[in-house]
Amino acid sequence: DDFIHAIGTEIEQAQIKLVCAANVQMLFHYWKVGHFILYNQKKLGWGGKVIDKISKAIRGKYPEKKGYSPRNLKYMCQFAKLYPLCVLQQLLWADKELETPTIEKVLSATNVLNEYLFEQEALAQMQTTNLEDDIIGQEVSAPIQNITETLSVITR
Repeated sequence: DDFIHAIGTEIEQAQIKLVCAANVQMLFHYWKVGHFILYNQKKLGWGGKVIDKISKAIRGKYPEKKGYSPRNLKYMCQFAKLYPLCVLQQLLWADKELETPTIEKVLSATNVLNEYLFEQEALAQMQTTNLEDDIIGQEVSAPIQNITETLSVITR
């Protein structure tokens, strides 16, 4: 019974790590794309239609990729404007810290990240893609009320 419990715990921890790593990479990708677009808009000036051109180019080269409509690229720009590099560095730190999660590490990472006032709407709109019409949308994620209790349930 203890052996099965240990394996189950390992499976759950691996799943948590996978989701966290994927989310961090996705957010960092959106941030980089947003900054790339902002840089090119500044370089080319008003009327350069950077967003439309990038959207069209991505859809032409990668037709199977979703989430790069002009609207979604604007959300990525909004995200890049809202979050300075130091915030993303904290996200990457938290991701690294949680590679071997413990309750203490999760609490520490949560406290550090909660120090930033995250603009949920820009993030929420980028986190899931409706594949039918290529519009990104998601409800704003709720804060974790009692992370110690939640983690103790997961690690039982």
